[in-house]
Amino acid sequence: MSRDLYAAYSGAAAAWRHLEVVANNVANANTDGFREARVSFKLAEGPSADSPLDGAFAEVGDVTYSQRDGSLIQDGVSTHLAIRGEGWFALADGTYTRDGKFRIDAEGQLVTEDGTAVQGEGGPIRFQPNERMLVDSEGRVTGTASGEVGKLRLVGLDGVQALGGSRWTGRPSTLTSVQVLQGARETSNADPMRGMVELLEASRYFEAQQKAMQASDEMRARLNRIQGG
Repeated sequence: MSRDLYAAYSGAAAAWRHLEVVANNVANANTDGFREARVSFKLAEGPSADSPLDGAFAEVGDVTYSQRDGSLIQDGVSTHLAIRGEGWFALADGTYTRDGKFRIDAEGQLVTEDGTAVQGEGGPIRFQPNERMLVDSEGRVTGTASGEVGKLRLVGLDGVQALGGSRWTGRPSTLTSVQVLQGARETSNADPMRGMVELLEASRYFEAQQKAMQASDEMRARLNRIQGG
């Protein structure tokens, strides 16, 4: 592969990855607790395993996730919780979420919409039948019949990685600022208007790199015909 063709190819591959990330942000603009992804780019100096030709070529860097708070919807549902700050709700399956649309299941446990138990510092949060849940700003949970039943396990996360939808993984870290709000839920922190602009820009860049690849290929074909003639 010629140097100019490889440069265009690497640029197209980077643009395509950017398109994928931004399109996923836009698609999840209404997913509660979603964290907007940002992709970085760098110049890779050849020769290397990925860039076998001399010169600088586009390369996709890390994908990171915005930790800024999403907007709040005050819905008044007592089992719905929202976090302000850098915390995450810990779940029994080892994943984490910012989507606080919780409910109390038939066994009296506080669970996610799909039934995964929400973790307290001492294990699952449980209630007696028909009692109402109260949660303070520090995550202490009280039942109207049981009294205090536990404290939500809230963690910081380093190296956040998406698992799909509103589930995430990462390395638990110490929290420095967190507040829990009851009767509210946090929406996605993705900006759909900015996402649409970025989609257009990335699409144009991808198309430009495609044209550069086509031009390089045509030039090489002409050169081959001249040399063959």
